[in-house]
Amino acid sequence: MGAPKCPLCQGAESQKRFADKEYDVRQCRECDLFFIDPYPADAGAQHDRVREYRYDDLEVADADKHYRAEVVYYAEHFPTIQEECRGARAVLDVGCGTGRLLELLGGDPALRRTGIELNAARAAAARRHAGCEIHKVPVEEFTSPQKFDVITMINVLSHIPTFDGLFGAIRRLLQPQGKVILKVGELESNVRRGDLFDWGIPDHLHFPGMRTIDFAARRYGFKVVRHDRMPLSEQLFSRTRWKMPGRSALRNAVKTVVVHTPLALRALAAWYDWRHGRRVWSSFIVLTPGA
Repeated sequence: MGAPKCPLCQGAESQKRFADKEYDVRQCRECDLFFIDPYPADAGAQHDRVREYRYDDLEVADADKHYRAEVVYYAEHFPTIQEECRGARAVLDVGCGTGRLLELLGGDPALRRTGIELNAARAAAARRHAGCEIHKVPVEEFTSPQKFDVITMINVLSHIPTFDGLFGAIRRLLQPQGKVILKVGELESNVRRGDLFDWGIPDHLHFPGMRTIDFAARRYGFKVVRHDRMPLSEQLFSRTRWKMPGRSALRNAVKTVVVHTPLALRALAAWYDWRHGRRVWSSFIVLTPGA
């Protein structure tokens, strides 16, 4: 069997960084992308995995808890997104979950809001909460008679299996002066398996390295106009994150105690940086069509 090809640049030069479950995580030498090996050969199979994901397989049990987690998440992140959406008249939220971002954007009655969510339970919740069109079709296959001023992908990029299909769809759906808003994790080359408790593999197929977004922008005709990086420790141990409901009732109880203990989260963040260094980043990125 030949060397696995990078799903972004199709290069065959990559290095194994660590293993997780039955997968290797490799780093492409050309575009810096980290990707799982074996990588799904069929994009449709990955989309079906999302469609068929059942809440009753989890302790979190229903979409309402997912929505409450989104409420807490966007309490922290919505102002930054809203700033980049100023003046937009049409926005598409790819992987909209239970619809909290679209719900918040509904504060502007002139803004046309549209969501894409493959999972039936989350899509139904998004329609209830946001009160707008939610489509259950992969963005690669989505069509619209009107183009969008903003396309948002919040913690979604790592789930989409084909870069060519994704960026081709974005170019087709985006206004010539539009924006693509990404929230992603980025990895340093010396990242380790233990730097995250759960990598979410194989639901997460790939992770940008520190050079990946610039490479992808050049490859698909975009330019990076904003690129803010936050050390993972600041996100992992933010009050907002620790107030989000998780899958385990026991963990939720522990988190509540920690949140109400003075300086506990700051101490945990300092311990994480001492233990792991700063090898994983949480990044907010804005792209616009370029030459």
